[in-house]
Amino acid sequence: MKYALKTAGTAAQLDLSGSLTFAEAPQFPKILTELESIKSLTKLEIDLGELNFIDSTGMSLFVHIYDASQSRNIKVSVLRANGPVASALERAAFKTLFEFR
Repeated sequence: MKYALKTAGTAAQLDLSGSLTFAEAPQFPKILTELESIKSLTKLEIDLGELNFIDSTGMSLFVHIYDASQSRNIKVSVLRANGPVASALERAAFKTLFEFR
């Protein structure tokens, strides 16, 4: 997995690419710490257009992001989920947690 975090004012975009699996789990705390360091954050978009695989451990990153966003009142949207990634997130009922566009 590769990721990039871009910020603009009170908004941020997290781009994820490659595979989001158990093997990438050690990177999750770093991503969460970077997100938490943006004190003025009110809107987060997670772009999955280049993500081609996700497993249950990978989905746990979204659960952590959801928990953090709820405590800080951050609106989170998931962008461009497609193929097996979109199917996995749909089966896990993530559409009840995030806006998908």
